[in-house]
Amino acid sequence: MLISFVSAKGSPGVTTSVLALASVWPRTAVVVEADPAGGDVAAGLGRGAWPAGAGLTDLVVDTRACGADDALRRRAVRLAPHCPLALAGLGAPQQAAVVPWERLGNEFRRITDADVLVDCGRFSPSDGTAALVASSDGVVVVSGSSLRSVRATARLVPLLDDRGGHRGLVVVRPDRPYDAVEIAESCGAPLLGTLPDDARAAGVWSDGHAAGRWFVRSALQRTAAALAHVLISGPPAARGAAS
Repeated sequence: MLISFVSAKGSPGVTTSVLALASVWPRTAVVVEADPAGGDVAAGLGRGAWPAGAGLTDLVVDTRACGADDALRRRAVRLAPHCPLALAGLGAPQQAAVVPWERLGNEFRRITDADVLVDCGRFSPSDGTAALVASSDGVVVVSGSSLRSVRATARLVPLLDDRGGHRGLVVVRPDRPYDAVEIAESCGAPLLGTLPDDARAAGVWSDGHAAGRWFVRSALQRTAAALAHVLISGPPAARGAAS
């Protein structure tokens, strides 16, 4: 299964959300950082010391001789026991032009022994990642709860209607000031769930802070575990249609 995560504007926490979800995913999950503007995982989670050869450009080179599934198995790394398998993003925006986004999307989707969670960053229909998003089984829109974030998300959602499979909304740090249900109704997208304002746990993913014994019991990780099960099942509307 291939799930793409996108945002409309600003920094609502897409990368942190994807890493947290993948770390508690019920099945094997691999994070692919695919923001065309450049990646943050190597400098953040990796604290500037990401393993050599474990990046998206390395995978692209490998796909000239093998399938993306084999390349992903070879290149993805687990930085620490609490971390998911992950592939760091582009070192510079110019590199996005040489990535075969549509091919990667199609091949990631066909992987059967793992779910691929792709951090696409800010979505633009003109970016190459739009082709990858269109190949996805599901598209998750990540939004904050400020008026600025909600308005930007409401403009984005219609652009995704014909792209990818099931579409849904995750609200990060809800009630600041708007309620998640209210946001979903305003944006016209099914609400998949929320992720809390948990700066201490988020710092593990965004800045590579140490994960002590407290980490697995943190609000972020517990909420992410529940949300991961929802994402595997599909949006509420899709589950109802299938039953």
